[in-house]
Amino acid sequence: MHKYYSDVDFKPLSLMSLLLSIVSLILVSYLLFIPVSEDTRHTLLGIDTTICCLFLFQLSLDCYRSKHRLKYLKLHWLDFLASLPAIEIFRYARLLHVFRIILILRFNKKVVQQILENRKEATLATIFTLLIILLCLGSSFMLLFEENDPSSNIKTAADALWWSIVTISTVGYGDHYPVTFSGKILASILIVCGVGIFGMISGLLASIIASPNSKQHTQDKKNIELILQQQQKLITQIERLELQLQEKHEKGIR
Repeated sequence: MHKYYSDVDFKPLSLMSLLLSIVSLILVSYLLFIPVSEDTRHTLLGIDTTICCLFLFQLSLDCYRSKHRLKYLKLHWLDFLASLPAIEIFRYARLLHVFRIILILRFNKKVVQQILENRKEATLATIFTLLIILLCLGSSFMLLFEENDPSSNIKTAADALWWSIVTISTVGYGDHYPVTFSGKILASILIVCGVGIFGMISGLLASIIASPNSKQHTQDKKNIELILQQQQKLITQIERLELQLQEKHEKGIR
């Protein structure tokens, strides 16, 4: 087991799925074991469905990149089942996925190197993870701070989630806003985080646009190697000519 997990090719999206799996399990446990209003239930289901879509995206991408896709499907079929939206009880199957990722992080000594080699994917995974976590924590705490205040206009989970989306995107419609001191502090934190996230998105897009096309880069590399080989052959021919001229010159002197 130690050797298997130490040789696994770790991808940054797998780390994203680890963090979001924990968030999803908390949401599902809240839905299954704690009585909630219909509005709150629909809001939490919407967040869980979004997380499931990210799970399916990550699994499909890893399957596409796998050299043995059939083997990957046989190994991860339970992960696909656990990522189906609207079937909350299946989400507990992701405990196996969490355990698997923890073992990879524990035994694989090349995790940091593999993440650095996939910086764009790591940035994308970070953006998705931060967005989901900020939306969940931001809306949950804002509802906790504001729902009991008489002057508050954030009374439901849907209001809190909508406020979080608007705040993180830095749009600021003003239809929902915090009135308590704790709510304003939380809003300030989310605004700063939102600016940082969109800065990461801008940097990622700039990196994608500025980076050379992979096929063109490979072709340029081949052309350079060909030129170097031709130069080496030319140098070898010149050395041979110099040697022949030197031999003729020595014979002429004799």
